[in-house]
Amino acid sequence: MSFNIEPCFIAILLCSTYPVYKSTPECQFGRYVSDEEGKLDVFPINFYHDIGPNDCYEKCQAHGDCLSVNYHRKNNYCELLNQKKTEDTPFESNSNFVHVELEAIADRGDKKCGLSSCNHYSTCISTLFQNSVCIETECSEPYPTLSNGHLSVRTFSPITATYVCNSGYTGVGPVNKITCPPGGTWSAMSYTCYPPVHGGWGGWSAWETCPVTCGGGYHSRQRSCNNPSPNYGGNNCGGLSNETVACNTDGCPIDGRWSLWSQWSECTCLNPVHATRSRSCNNPTPMYGGLQCAGDSTENKGCFISGCIPG
Repeated sequence: MSFNIEPCFIAILLCSTYPVYKSTPECQFGRYVSDEEGKLDVFPINFYHDIGPNDCYEKCQAHGDCLSVNYHRKNNYCELLNQKKTEDTPFESNSNFVHVELEAIADRGDKKCGLSSCNHYSTCISTLFQNSVCIETECSEPYPTLSNGHLSVRTFSPITATYVCNSGYTGVGPVNKITCPPGGTWSAMSYTCYPPVHGGWGGWSAWETCPVTCGGGYHSRQRSCNNPSPNYGGNNCGGLSNETVACNTDGCPIDGRWSLWSQWSECTCLNPVHATRSRSCNNPTPMYGGLQCAGDSTENKGCFISGCIPG
């Protein structure tokens, strides 16, 4: 498709208010320009809203670094590009866009402003005296890069760039919006994107002293999520920071004590010498290292029965 860009005056209003290219001639700058439906997917060097296709092309002609434009036919915005379509540049098929290149302009050096060329951050304008001069309109430096982040918002009047961190990263610093005067350099950015730091457990503390020496108690130990501490949106440590277990579970020593004595055994002729009785160390039975009962478990006493004939 091509459109006529011969000079005209009546059609100027139509050129700026009716942006869809047609096969009929349209008002431009005195020659035909070929266009292609779609857009060159590269980073624009400038961006204009609410602009007609002819003004968009004119902006590219005047800019010292522009070689082609992407024009959005429905939303009326214009992207100035410092590249032309080649086999290595990504081209996106998109019916909303038209891509137009400066013909007879191979590179920036072919663009003349009067007798000279404008640098990559300047625009050619005509003065009241019909002279063509270059004025600085862009930052002289390329956009800075931000590790783990990206350029989010940019403006061109004034020239600003606002950066944000990529998903999963946390920005730290007071300045993520920088500025640049026309022809100048970018102001300093004080902003860093940190990856998440997941927490890790430190070592366990020593066990607390058991509150009892026997019979069973509980004591604890602790650990902290500080190796490293979670930061920049990182996860806390999994698991418990406190551990409690039983301690000194063996029973306390129980000393043995005697039960009551049994009844004396009966004195008989068969056992004329003595009677006996006994007791047991089971009241309570000694346990867990407790002392045995002191004394004898049996006791004897003499007895005599008259009339018994010694055998």
